[in-house]
Amino acid sequence: MTTDQNLQAQFAHLAGTREGGSGASGVGNYLLSRVKPHLPPWLGVAGVGLAGVLGHERWAASPAAAVGLTLTSVAMSGGAWVIGKSASKQRRLHSAITTALGSAWLTAACLAGPAAGPVDDLYLMGGPALALSWNVRIFMRTSDTSDAGGADGGLMEKIGLARAQIRAAKAEPNRATARVELDAGTQTNADMAGALPRIASALDLPASAVRYQPDPDSARRGDLVIVPEDMLAETVEWEGPSNLGGSIAEPLVIGRYDDGSPMLLWLPGDQESGRNSTHVLIAGGTGSGKGDAALNLQTEILSRRDVVLLMSDPKAFQDFRPLLPGYDWAVEGGAPSETMVAAVQVAIPARTRWLGQHQYRQWEPQAAREQRDPKHSCRPDGRACGCAGMPFMVAWFEEAANTLRFVGDDAFTGIAQEARSAGVALVISLQRPSYDQMSTSTRSSMPSVIALGCHPDDEGFSLPDEVIAAGAHPGAWRNRKPGYCYVVSPGIDEDRYASPGRTWRFTPRAVDTMELLALWAQRHGAAADPVTAAALKSVAGVAYTGRSTPESGSTPTAPQARADEDQGDQDGADGAGLLVDPEDADIDEEAELPEAQQGDDTPLFGTDSGRKPSPAEARALFAQALSEFETAGRMVVGPRDFMDWCDQHGLSRPWVSARLKEAAVEGRLEATNTTGRWRIVPRPDGGVPAALTAA
Repeated sequence: MTTDQNLQAQFAHLAGTREGGSGASGVGNYLLSRVKPHLPPWLGVAGVGLAGVLGHERWAASPAAAVGLTLTSVAMSGGAWVIGKSASKQRRLHSAITTALGSAWLTAACLAGPAAGPVDDLYLMGGPALALSWNVRIFMRTSDTSDAGGADGGLMEKIGLARAQIRAAKAEPNRATARVELDAGTQTNADMAGALPRIASALDLPASAVRYQPDPDSARRGDLVIVPEDMLAETVEWEGPSNLGGSIAEPLVIGRYDDGSPMLLWLPGDQESGRNSTHVLIAGGTGSGKGDAALNLQTEILSRRDVVLLMSDPKAFQDFRPLLPGYDWAVEGGAPSETMVAAVQVAIPARTRWLGQHQYRQWEPQAAREQRDPKHSCRPDGRACGCAGMPFMVAWFEEAANTLRFVGDDAFTGIAQEARSAGVALVISLQRPSYDQMSTSTRSSMPSVIALGCHPDDEGFSLPDEVIAAGAHPGAWRNRKPGYCYVVSPGIDEDRYASPGRTWRFTPRAVDTMELLALWAQRHGAAADPVTAAALKSVAGVAYTGRSTPESGSTPTAPQARADEDQGDQDGADGAGLLVDPEDADIDEEAELPEAQQGDDTPLFGTDSGRKPSPAEARALFAQALSEFETAGRMVVGPRDFMDWCDQHGLSRPWVSARLKEAAVEGRLEATNTTGRWRIVPRPDGGVPAALTAA
C-alpha cells in the first residue's frame, strides 16, 4: 500500500464526502451503508446455528466427537482471551465471553441436538442478545464520529488514545487536517503531542510529516496535520528577488513550505493588523544551509527601496561578496564589528527621537519619504516640515559567535530590547544560540527565528517548546537536508510554525544576478537619513562613509578600500618606474655623502633600547595613538590594543589603562558596555590634538 493509499485508508471517513443519490436507490444505498457495520454479529449467530445442525447429523452418537468438541470449546475461549491481550479490557472480556458461550452452545447442539431440551431456547434468546451487544458496542464506538464524517480506522486506538475522537477533516492536495477531541479529564494536548511519533509509525511516514496544532482555547482539542509526500526534496534555485523596488514593509519571500506555498517573513510592524516589528535569529549547524538562508533574506532586503543594510561578517564576506556594493556599511570581525555595535546603540535613540517628533509610534513606509504631511510634522505650528525621510535599517551580524566572543555575550542585549521601536531590525546568524554564547536576555528579545538543521540536543535553543511539541524537529535533518528550516515570526499563522520549509538554493549561476542587484541598490536603494548618518558617524567617525554610488564617487567601505589598495599596489609593482618611499622622495642622488659623525660606529643590536619618554612626551604619544586609531576607523579600543605600542615606547599596560580613564574624563573617550573597552569620540574638526601641538 502506498503512502497516499495508507493515508486514505486511515482517514477514509474524515472528509465527510458520502456518495448518495435521489429516489429509492439513494435511500437504499444509504440504509445499506448504515446497516453493513452491524451485520457481522448476526451472520455469526446464523453460522453457529447452521454448524450446530450439521454437527448433530454427523457427531450425535460419537464419544470421540464429544471430547473433541469440548476441548475445542475450551481452546477457543482461552485463545480469544490471549489474542485480545493488546485490546482494551472491556473488548477482551466481551470477546472471550462471546466465544465461550458460542462454542458451548455449539458443543451441546452437536451432541444433544439443536432442538433438544433448552438448547433451542438458549439459541433463540442468547444468539440475538450476543449479536445486539456487539451492535451496541459498534454503535457506541462510531456514533460520535459518524456525524462528523466517519471513524478513524482504529488509528487513535493504535497510538494509545482509544477514547480520542476525530470529529472532522479537510482534505487538500498532499495535506490532510483532522480535528481531534481528546477524552475529557484523562487526556490533554500534551498526550497528543507525545503520540506524534507513534502516529508517524502507524502511517509509515517521517516524523516531520505529522504535526499537531493545539487549540489555544482548549486543553484537549487541536488539529492533526499530515503531509504524506515531501515536496521539498526537489532543489529549487534562486531566480531573483520577489519584489524589486517594493517596500520593506511588504513580505519577504525566502523559500517555500512543504505544501508548495511561499515562505514569507516580515521585518517592520504593521499597526493596522497588529503585527509587531521583529528581530531575526538564523540558527543552524555546519552544512545546514545557513549561508543560503542568509542570502535569501539579504537579497530580499537589498531589493527594497526604503531600507539600508549594515553588515558585519568576520569571514571577510566569503559568501556575500557579490552583494558588497549594496551594503550601506560593511565591516569585518573584531574591533570594526565592535565599533558597529556601539554605533547602532547610539543610532537607536536618535532614530526613536526623530520618529516621536514626527508622530510615528513605530516605523512605517511613510516615514521613509519626505515629510510633507502635516500629521507627521515636527514644526510647532503644525505645518509640513519637509524633513528628509528615515529608511528602515537592518543591522546584520553574520557568524555572531565571533563578535560575541570579542565583545561579550550581552553585546546585542540593548539593541534587541530597544531597536524595534526605532525602525531597526537586528539579524543575528550563528550555529548554536546556546546560553553560553548568547545571553538569555538577548535570546528572549529575538521574536523570529529561522531554524535549520542542528544537533537534536540543540533544538530547544532555536525553537520555542510549544513548536517542538507540535512536531517541529530540526534535529532530524542535521546537515543531511541543506536549506530545510522552520520559520517562527510575527505575521505567520501559528499552525505554520511546525511546518517545514526550504530556502531557495544559491549556485554559481546566481552570482551575476546578485551583482546586478547590488548595482541596483547602489543606484536606486535608500541612503541613510541625516539623523542616522550623524549618529553613526558620532561613533564610527571616518569608518562610516555610507554606501558608495557610481555617480557620487564617495569613499568606498573598508573592505572595498583594502581591495582597491591591494589592487593599486599590484598595479604599481607591475608598472614602470622605481618605487620610492615618501621620506626619501627629496634626496638628491648627486649630492656627496656627509662626513662620518660620532656614534656612527655604535652597534645596532645588543645595546639599551633607548631613552624612556618623559610624562609629557608619553601623553603626547598616547594622544597621537588615539588619533591614529580614529583615522584607521578603529573607534573602540582598550589596553590590549596598545600592547605593541607599549613595547615600542617602553610603557606599561597599567599606564595605558590610567591614560584611558583620564581621556574618558576629558571627553575624548566614552565607556562602553564592556569592561575595559572605550569608544573614541570623533573630533568634529579632524584636527591635531592639542597635546601634540604643545609637544
